[in-house]
Amino acid sequence: MSELYELLTFEAFGQRYPELTARHQILPGRGVFCKAERLQSGVIGTYAMPQRMAPTGEKHFFGYYLTEKKLLLVEKGGFLQGLLPGLPGQTPAQLLSELLARLTAEDMESLQRYEERLTALEEVLLAQQAEDFDKKIFRIRRELSVLAGYYAQLDDLYAVLADAIPDAEEHVQRLLEHLSGKAQRLLTMTEQEKEYSLQLREMHQTQVDMRQNQIMKILTIVTTVFLPLSLIAGWYGMNFRNMPELTAEHGYLVICIVSAVCVLVELWIFKRKKWF
Repeated sequence: MSELYELLTFEAFGQRYPELTARHQILPGRGVFCKAERLQSGVIGTYAMPQRMAPTGEKHFFGYYLTEKKLLLVEKGGFLQGLLPGLPGQTPAQLLSELLARLTAEDMESLQRYEERLTALEEVLLAQQAEDFDKKIFRIRRELSVLAGYYAQLDDLYAVLADAIPDAEEHVQRLLEHLSGKAQRLLTMTEQEKEYSLQLREMHQTQVDMRQNQIMKILTIVTTVFLPLSLIAGWYGMNFRNMPELTAEHGYLVICIVSAVCVLVELWIFKRKKWF
């Protein structure tokens, strides 16, 4: 297998191919995305894979340079060292295609876990026990956005590779077509999960609005109930000398009865109109 590929550091690759490194940005931090570019001597590009447990964090990044005789892989760290042993392939192109296939082998299961997380959030919403819901849903949407961009880049990468690899490599052509279709399915599934998360967010916002409307409704009813009482209190709080009610023997009792009648009439009206 060592005859088919060679694993280099970015420094070693830059020393061996300084023009390719500068022109095609085979450096971490500058070309942190998936791409493939055709050259007369082969295909060169980069691969940036989001971590499954933290898609928004630092990505697994490596570069590659595919020629007819050898596949050069460039990385910092040991991410590829655990993937290359045991990969089938009789040519460098087959080896690269099998490596790309292994990198997305578990992505469908990872997206399925996002659906499970969203379903759990929906159940929490239905139980009206959501805490920090906005933070959770925004985190999921951000991760799904990163994955959507990743799968869109993969589709373009597979298309360039399929066009650059000779037709004689039928196995590689079929595998790249399969990977391209898989990337499209993953992208579609990711977009569906984003739409699901948006629906949950709208559902949560609807619940918040309903609670706020209920609070405003209660405050409005309370304010309306006490409005006539405030009018009566203000009216008889003027304390003019010639107000006969101030010296009436049963004036206080009459005002209490009038106030109680006002409250009961208002509550009856509210109940009849089904305002509470």
